[in-house]
Amino acid sequence: MNKPRRGNRNLMRAMNRNLLLNIIRSQGPLSRTQLTELSGLSVGAVSQIVTDLIETQWVTEAGESDSTGGRRQVLLRLNPTAGYVVGLKLMENRAVCAVTDLEATVLSYLERSLPNRETPTAVAETLSQTVIHAVYEADIAREKVRGLGVGLAGVINSTAGIVHYSPFFHWQNVPLADILAQELSLPVYLENDVNTLTITEQLFGPGHGVANFAVLTIGRGIGLGVVINHQLYRGHKGGVGELGHITLLPDGPLCDCGKRGCLEALAADPAILRELRHALDNGTPSCLTSDTMLDGLTQAAEQGDELAQDLLKTSGHYLGLGLATMVNLFCPSLIIISGEGVTAGPHRLDPMLDALRAHAFNGLLEDVDILIKHADDQAWARGAAGLVVGKLFESPLLQSPQTP
Repeated sequence: MNKPRRGNRNLMRAMNRNLLLNIIRSQGPLSRTQLTELSGLSVGAVSQIVTDLIETQWVTEAGESDSTGGRRQVLLRLNPTAGYVVGLKLMENRAVCAVTDLEATVLSYLERSLPNRETPTAVAETLSQTVIHAVYEADIAREKVRGLGVGLAGVINSTAGIVHYSPFFHWQNVPLADILAQELSLPVYLENDVNTLTITEQLFGPGHGVANFAVLTIGRGIGLGVVINHQLYRGHKGGVGELGHITLLPDGPLCDCGKRGCLEALAADPAILRELRHALDNGTPSCLTSDTMLDGLTQAAEQGDELAQDLLKTSGHYLGLGLATMVNLFCPSLIIISGEGVTAGPHRLDPMLDALRAHAFNGLLEDVDILIKHADDQAWARGAAGLVVGKLFESPLLQSPQTP
């Protein structure tokens, strides 16, 4: 019988270490006995790996278990300060940055404008300085930063760290992860922004432990993150999730993507404000003005302004049609509706849910939980940081060369 190669033994050891670390992270505090039962590893293997995890400060002791007649056992939990991660969310004219621990607790948060957007290199310089400042504000050791996660709208190749297409920056095939990694000497992970939010909901939010769920974001754009069988589904070139660009009205308004009648052009926040200006230009009576923003429009709807109510209702109806399409395709058991646009409240969300129920295929909404969850700018940056946390706990079989 051939002896296992050293490389195979090292991989098996790394996989067992990763298994225990993930069990502790997701289910801790746990005793060594519980770890043995949950992992299926031998008592000796668990003892050896736990000793290493404690010595390297990934795991810490967390008191003792309640006595059930025998000797109390020491409980183990993840050490949230074993490392720190940084998240960047890029928007049209600015970026937001958060530093968190391994449990996604935000330690510092910054916002920066992007005055020079002419080249990816110029943007990367601003982003690098923002990261450096955020780490300084968090008052943590630079060597304990495990990586940087970057989220932005568009078609993102997360494996290669390439922006295939960005609607805001008009980039094509930009190796942004490599550019930032050279600037910062850190592992850098790139992902579609909605996917970063989805990963964080899976690690720390209501998506934890849910096999099939979806995250719909409403705001400046409309995006979708999908988890199937506990795995984020990216599709070819990372293009999954462009729900905002399904066509609802072929002859409808022009979308930022260059096509007509996209869901985003009909239902996103800018679409509501565009229709507001159009209605006012046509003399529709309202207390609103052409420079009213979404929060003002929402307030007017709550106070009975019919135009504001109609605009939110129309947006919600189109959103519901898009959601129904998503449900018919992916059939999730949990739908998280998030983003800045959920603050528009029931005048938008109730028509959305009505349209969803009316147009989803019969039976697919049974036992489906729908959760409305506001996501502000800090939540987006925290989501990008969560991307790095996910990479740190990824199986060695899946890790890319960028993974520390």
